[in-house]
Amino acid sequence: MDIVEKEKPRETLHIPLLRRKWQILTFQILSTISLLIVMIRMNILYGSCTEEFILLAEGSAYWCPAYEHTRGLIWLSNTHDPLIPNFLLGIGQSGLSSFSGPLILCISCTVSWSYILTKGEKLQNDIKKAAGIILALWVFVPFLFTWISSMAFNGPEWPLKHFGALFSPMGFFLELVFLGVVFAPILAGLMGIWGLSRRLITWAMGYFLLVIGIHAILTFEEISGAFDLGLLALPSQIGKSSMFGGLISPLAFDLLLISILLLIFLESGLAAITHLEYAMSLPEGSKNDIEYIKQFNNVVNSNLIHLVVIISLTSFTTMLALQFDDLLVSFVGIMQGSQWSGQVQESLELQMTYGKVISASLFMLVVAGMRYIIPWQRIFGYIEMNINNLRS
Repeated sequence: MDIVEKEKPRETLHIPLLRRKWQILTFQILSTISLLIVMIRMNILYGSCTEEFILLAEGSAYWCPAYEHTRGLIWLSNTHDPLIPNFLLGIGQSGLSSFSGPLILCISCTVSWSYILTKGEKLQNDIKKAAGIILALWVFVPFLFTWISSMAFNGPEWPLKHFGALFSPMGFFLELVFLGVVFAPILAGLMGIWGLSRRLITWAMGYFLLVIGIHAILTFEEISGAFDLGLLALPSQIGKSSMFGGLISPLAFDLLLISILLLIFLESGLAAITHLEYAMSLPEGSKNDIEYIKQFNNVVNSNLIHLVVIISLTSFTTMLALQFDDLLVSFVGIMQGSQWSGQVQESLELQMTYGKVISASLFMLVVAGMRYIIPWQRIFGYIEMNINNLRS
């Protein structure tokens, strides 16, 4: 009697193999690229000081709480020599090259951390203990050495005279603080993406939103007038729509780009983790089952397609929402041809930030009201059904 062996699948749903799967790598690479571009774009928008603040510094080292790291490090280097080499801090470099050194540190920490995670808790605990011992020695050994050596020459004395030696590592920690202003979310994001940590990804996302919110508060006219910290505020007018056929202004596009990149970073990073968690939760026998593998591939491929489609639709509808007031006024002008529509269209109020907020609110109200006229769910269901038919 012939024994027919069951065909073994070419792939399985085991985590080591899935982490090398091109769809999972695509999610992680997309998230990583978005994270790095967000850093660069936010540095351009939120990383400058006002010209008046720079002139008041009169050529000396200055610092303002902007999303930029080299100013603080240069200001700190005037008090003591940095313990971290300048090329790793980005000091003495300009443009994108100032990010290269800190990014090398972030990538090195991410690779090391991801490697340590694969080696079990014992090694992790040993590293934590070793780091604690090194830090304690760094703090207390200089203090004890200076106190004992002073007593050897001057006789018994209180240790409080040498209390400042306890703060010998403070310079190093301050360097990390100024680096962390820009690169803390980058390090957390990279560790979250490649170390599969939801908490770190959401923390990085929250940090970026916090930076944007704090910048908006500190550059508010009433606050900046009372406490001038030197932050360069964004223009109060959104500007004339000159991109994509008059659909969006350059400033609005920069802000929209940061928002979209943050969405891609969050959704892509969490998608990779979600799919791997699902595969991990499957019974061992199911991980070699061909049907489960096909189902997993279909879900991951659909997620990639949905990510591209949803992000594209979100970008387009946001641009429409910001320009919706102009579309309404133009429509009224075409229908009636009155002088009023032209005057309203030229009004500066519509170019202000709050004018665009009102425009977006009107757009949402109109779209929400159209659900009683247009069956959105049926339309989207029909589109999705045709996409699935094309794929099959």
